[in-house]
Amino acid sequence: VLLLIVLIGWLSPAHGKSNIMVYVGICSLLGSFTVPSSKGLGLAAQEAFSGTPTSDSRALFLFLGLLGILVVSILIQFTFINKALESFSSNMFEAIYYVTFTSCVILASAILFREWTALGIVDCFGILCGFITVSVGVALLRISQESTFSWSQTKAKKD
Repeated sequence: VLLLIVLIGWLSPAHGKSNIMVYVGICSLLGSFTVPSSKGLGLAAQEAFSGTPTSDSRALFLFLGLLGILVVSILIQFTFINKALESFSSNMFEAIYYVTFTSCVILASAILFREWTALGIVDCFGILCGFITVSVGVALLRISQESTFSWSQTKAKKD
């Protein structure tokens, strides 16, 4: 939350139009709130609206709190995605945003649900390899969009 406040309040007005990572960072960090709150919203809705005597006002309060977090984070994300698309190419933004959003969501879910306690070294290595593969794949797609390929050979200059 503190990093989001710094990015939105200080870095976005000063460097947002010139550095794509400011907008990508804001949207990705907000995504780390959006996805877990969506997961929690489904669980809280089941408990809050089950109609059993065990469901109490805490479950409804949790449901409404998660719904509020979800709505606010989505609205702020849309605002900064639109600002980013006004300033930068959509191809460039989408590629970088995909990798950083996925990384932030995986990290937030791992912290929130303590998923690292059940992972062994082989699982951690597999996750790292998957992340590297996705990152390299997105970078290669990005590079290939900007380059021109030709079947004809270029002739070298003679000095």
